[in-house]
Amino acid sequence: MSTFNELNARTERLLPILRRMVRRGNVTGLQKLLKRERAEDIAASMHHLTWSEQRALYRAVEDRDSAADLLAFLPESSVREVAREITEEVMVDILDRMEPDDATDIVGVLPDELRARVLAGLDDEEDDVRGLLAWPPDSAGGIMSTAFFALPDTATAGVAVQQLQRDGESIENVNYVYVVDARGVLIGVVSLRNLVVRPPHTPIVRFMTRDPITVGPMVDQEEVARYVARYDLLAIPVIDDQGCILGIVTVDDVVDVIREEANEDMMRMAGVSDDAGDAGAVSVGTHVRRRFGWLLATVLGGIFAREIISGYEDSLEARATIAGFIPVIMGMGGNVGIQSATVAVRGLAMGHVQLGGAFSFVAREAQVGVLLGIAYGAVLGLYGVLRPGGDPSEAMLLGVSVGLSVLAATSGASLLGGGIPVLLSRFKVDPAVATGPLVTTLIDVIAVIMYFNIVQYMLGI
Repeated sequence: MSTFNELNARTERLLPILRRMVRRGNVTGLQKLLKRERAEDIAASMHHLTWSEQRALYRAVEDRDSAADLLAFLPESSVREVAREITEEVMVDILDRMEPDDATDIVGVLPDELRARVLAGLDDEEDDVRGLLAWPPDSAGGIMSTAFFALPDTATAGVAVQQLQRDGESIENVNYVYVVDARGVLIGVVSLRNLVVRPPHTPIVRFMTRDPITVGPMVDQEEVARYVARYDLLAIPVIDDQGCILGIVTVDDVVDVIREEANEDMMRMAGVSDDAGDAGAVSVGTHVRRRFGWLLATVLGGIFAREIISGYEDSLEARATIAGFIPVIMGMGGNVGIQSATVAVRGLAMGHVQLGGAFSFVAREAQVGVLLGIAYGAVLGLYGVLRPGGDPSEAMLLGVSVGLSVLAATSGASLLGGGIPVLLSRFKVDPAVATGPLVTTLIDVIAVIMYFNIVQYMLGI
């Protein structure tokens, strides 16, 4: 059994081999390597190749089933690139070999004209793929699979096992048997383990789990992920308004959702776009435009802070030593604020922080800020008192001023860092935008104001 680090090392060894074979045009060697390696590992390595190298590598895949597997694991930007050289007939054949949800993901990133032609060319799966494309891509309906195993409520355990043996291979993931009534309404679910341990003549309704956990097709994919995590499910059914099952969202799709949402929140917290980590997805100019607004907020905040500091020039001229503590106070406030904002964004995303109980969370973060402020305020205040040079009586007052300023800055930073994401979430704004430049700039300005007012009061300047 390989560890994850070993798998990463394997991918790192595979990448230079693929790149060397592609650049040399060694098609025969590539075909042998592609047959020997897993599609997941090839896709992970392929993501680091240039666009032309990715297209050349994909052209070397002869077997259509292997081509379908590889395409399903590629990121959207790579799919768009390799699809440029795939004919409409070949793309239809590849999609026919995929599960409906995977085929839908591929069709969704194709150019509009090619997408229309491909959909028209699909046979049995056309209705499934077209139906899935009708739902928003980040909803339960958009990520569900229409391949599931359902039986009428009149079936027995023996009939269910026989049906599974006959039809199970045509369904990618069979973790549960879904039980429906004569109207097609979902009334229960049976795990495979619970099914195989029952006597064959046992009616399935006797041991099924009634009122199963379900979601509607318009439920956000993050909410779906929370349901799966909370109830420890391998799949969750998606039902319509009448209770009829439309499809299922499997745990592998949920893992993809969690990874995508974590990446999205991380990028937004840094003030960059979701695809910033994909060097080839967008142009340099697009990257500049997307980041410009966030950095402009930082520049304006810095100018505002500079103007505030200029209002205290008399104090700085009278006591030049107070200027030396400005960076550390701003830095402490900014870092504590980012920590609180990160905890808040993660808690809101994972469902650990609910809007109804947000006050207790913000109050807890404020308490954390106060305790951190007391600890580090004491350290910096002691340094202000004991530092060499200067009037001892003035050093005492300066040390107390610095300590109180750190306490005020960290307390306010925790309150703002924890409260702003909650406030934005209440107004239906993505809380991830609350971090990065917005929080740090706001906290820097407040920290400067607090520091100078405390110093002026304590030192009488």
